[in-house]
Amino acid sequence: MRKTLLPFLAFCLFIQGCAWGVIQDQRLMDTMASDKAMAASIKTDLLKDRFTDAFSISVYCFYDHVFLVGEVPPDARAKAIEIAKSYKPLSVTPHWFNKTTNERGDFMLATDLRAALIGAKGLSSTRIDTEVNSGRVVLLGVVKDEQEKRIAIDVARKVKGVVSVTSYLMLPQRPGAPISRI
Repeated sequence: MRKTLLPFLAFCLFIQGCAWGVIQDQRLMDTMASDKAMAASIKTDLLKDRFTDAFSISVYCFYDHVFLVGEVPPDARAKAIEIAKSYKPLSVTPHWFNKTTNERGDFMLATDLRAALIGAKGLSSTRIDTEVNSGRVVLLGVVKDEQEKRIAIDVARKVKGVVSVTSYLMLPQRPGAPISRI
């Protein structure tokens, strides 16, 4: 029973996060749409290039800043960055994992992490995306303030099986603030 119930619960948590995430996100709708479009275009180009045949890479974009996260061989990393930069984002931040294994599955750890973030007081976890690779956690997204950022990092560090936490959590940008391109 537990084996069939856990994937269902994880799916429910994911769907709940998606629905509330749009409502809770500090970005304007056009900014969110632009960010999603850029991330999707970069991912599409990586796939067209058959770039991800042998490894996994996720693409995120917040306020026109691109984040590439995944297990990518060293000789392919520059190509991924080049593809992302071709869309002229404000920045491209790669976070590469070296291949390793852990005793606990990433899916279960990701499920526990999501549940811990959802249950945390003072945190709107629906704005936080997570990547888990052999116990190494990456937090990405837009949080309302420094306190929310600290809560998310602290909660992630306390989840059993987490060996490291890297945060790319951003604060909301002010409307009308000047934007500089790289």
